[in-house]
Amino acid sequence: MRHVDPDILALLALGEQVALPEDSVHVSECEQCRREIEVLSRAAMVGRSTFDAGELVEPPSRVWERISDELSLAPPATGVEAVLAAVGDAADSADAADAPASPDVSAAGATVHSLAERRRRPWVGIVAAAAAVALVASAGTALWSTFSPAERPTILASATLDAFPAWPDSAGEATLEQLPDGTRVIDVNFDAPATDGGYREVWLITTDATALVSLGIVEGTSGQFTVPDGLDISSYDLVDISEEQFDGNPAHSGDSIVRGQLSTEA
Repeated sequence: MRHVDPDILALLALGEQVALPEDSVHVSECEQCRREIEVLSRAAMVGRSTFDAGELVEPPSRVWERISDELSLAPPATGVEAVLAAVGDAADSADAADAPASPDVSAAGATVHSLAERRRRPWVGIVAAAAAVALVASAGTALWSTFSPAERPTILASATLDAFPAWPDSAGEATLEQLPDGTRVIDVNFDAPATDGGYREVWLITTDATALVSLGIVEGTSGQFTVPDGLDISSYDLVDISEEQFDGNPAHSGDSIVRGQLSTEA
């Protein structure tokens, strides 16, 4: 089955009424073409919305690396301007590759090109740029934030989680954050060899290791846990992740995988 030209689909996604009657009939019957229009429409909507999105927030470099890989951009772009510029260069290259050889018009006069051919290329570049912005969102990082700094989580402390002797190949990190509503949370990320028949639990332990509080079970290698209201973090400043067994005993097993002390130092 011959599908509608991608450039025509891009224009349709932008609301341009450029489809021939046979193209309109095909789109009404072809799920693949309708799905492509839907995806392009969402990308265009994201692209347009960024003009009113507010403060520009620069995402981590790994986001741009993923975008560059996805769009096959080389060298990797490292910012929104670089990504959009690279997309524009790619669109220009595609135009040059698709363009027919320049005709000899010296004797026969100027060659006439269709209006649709003149109109469609600039819009394709716009959709491509919007798609790049949408890709950032799908990667989980917003380019623009409508929140003021006071409405974003505040990092209160962090800790490097060091391995215990029985777990030499383990390591991790923890961050204490305060949410806009005042709730405190602990974010943990760690690596540890997999085991059978047990589970991992996150704890806050006092500096002298005489008291502890369970924050909950961590599934996989990362998780976020709420710190109980009223708990003094200046005392319960050790973050511990333990290997536990399904033995009905809620106490710490004594088998710590990693542990680290929360600190406000950079």
